[in-house]
Amino acid sequence: MTGLAHIFELARAQHGVLTRAQLSEGGVTRAKLRTLVGNGVLATAGRQTLVVAGAPSDPLQRVAIACFDTGGYASHRTAAWLHSIRGFQAPGVPEVSVRRHSYSYDHPQVNLHTSTNLTEDDLVTVAGIPCLSVARTLFSLASLVPIIPSARVKGAVDDAVAARLAHDPWLWARLEAIRCRGRNGVRVFEQVLVERSGGAVTESWLERETLRVLANAGLPTPICQARIAPKGAFVARVDFLYPDHRVVIEVNGHAWHSSRDQVAADSARRRQLVLAGFLVLDFTYDDVVSSPELVVTQVRAALVARARSAA
Repeated sequence: MTGLAHIFELARAQHGVLTRAQLSEGGVTRAKLRTLVGNGVLATAGRQTLVVAGAPSDPLQRVAIACFDTGGYASHRTAAWLHSIRGFQAPGVPEVSVRRHSYSYDHPQVNLHTSTNLTEDDLVTVAGIPCLSVARTLFSLASLVPIIPSARVKGAVDDAVAARLAHDPWLWARLEAIRCRGRNGVRVFEQVLVERSGGAVTESWLERETLRVLANAGLPTPICQARIAPKGAFVARVDFLYPDHRVVIEVNGHAWHSSRDQVAADSARRRQLVLAGFLVLDFTYDDVVSSPELVVTQVRAALVARARSAA
């Protein structure tokens, strides 16, 4: 498929919307574009977008125009509607997030938000429209509090999980990935997840998830929050301990947020454990949530290796 046929097939997938860049890449010259507009085949929709004559003018098209015209992604309440999260209706004015410094003017038909941290993990395409992922959408809703009540954010999270659009481990992992000092919505989003977990703090949730991963793999249950004091001299309190194998497991959801002093203290603590004869396995949120098979494989290998060396 080439030429105009390809262009109009693309427009069909984008609710009749095309960008000037897409037209140019499809071989439509400026002169040809003027002819298409003059003949009523295309109509100008924004600074960077045009629509095909006869394409339905509906909420999906309005959102598509907003995203393609700004180079952004449907976000906040608009993204919640696109993901079919209950309680969110088609937007009158679409909400769109753009990368900061990538867009420099106001748009009369778009409620613009900016972000310094939009990664590929945060971006998806829904019904042909660039959109924030479900997890990032829920996080963006949390940033709207108190414009919207926190109870509405919790309801959105509950509905997304119930509809199997998301699950708690994934939401915790995404929170850790986008957490940074001062970012709007962190406190609200974390509080919602804490309430869903029964009031446990983040680290306790991660520890419980680690235990669940180990148990599901048929591995023995380690001692939690174990105090290590060989010959009566305290060395450290660790997240998990297999005392017979002298294997320590540490899980840390905030490793990349540690201060220089904390990193130094953690390194000194780890050296003390190693010198005392313990094998230390460190795992992060991403390890436990996104790669539980890695956790299981390495813990099992450590237990087997220690059992053999003791035989």
